[in-house]
Amino acid sequence: MNQDKFTHIYRLPGSLQIRIAKWQATFRGTSDIVLHNALIERNKQYQKPGFLPRGWCLSPFSEDDISITHHGSYIQTTILTMLDRKVAYKRVYLSRMPLEQAEPALRAFKLEWMHKYNRVLKKYNQIKKKEFLQFAREEVETLYPSLPKGEFDRNLWNRLVISELGPEKKFSNPYYVVKADF
Repeated sequence: MNQDKFTHIYRLPGSLQIRIAKWQATFRGTSDIVLHNALIERNKQYQKPGFLPRGWCLSPFSEDDISITHHGSYIQTTILTMLDRKVAYKRVYLSRMPLEQAEPALRAFKLEWMHKYNRVLKKYNQIKKKEFLQFAREEVETLYPSLPKGEFDRNLWNRLVISELGPEKKFSNPYYVVKADF
């Protein structure tokens, strides 16, 4: 790893600058003491509850994210399986149920899934952010870049799904939604 490549810290001629989203701070000088102070300030921003490191943490879903698309003979919504977070589609064929009932049923299905998904996601983000902050603290102590690129941890996610929601056998679908038969 290149000595100058600290996450969110940029070397300018004669100063160091921290840029995280719209927030930024500039420190005069380029010595190790200035770098140490910049890392401490950056880590204070990392510790804020609203900060989710990209690649390390996942974004929660909200009701505004629900999208139901119409395809003539059926309606569908995109969804993730609980185990492994694979993209899937939940379809309701209009030959089995009229549109006036199908759309609210699909919406209720997605809301139940979203509630459970966000519950697991909250624990996942807490664990991953704690791990991220340990690497950030290590940078302050060593003055050497040690923050690896964040990746989705499938094993951790699957363990949390099973501990929070129970084993897959307990549910009739991979989305862990109880009211899924319609």
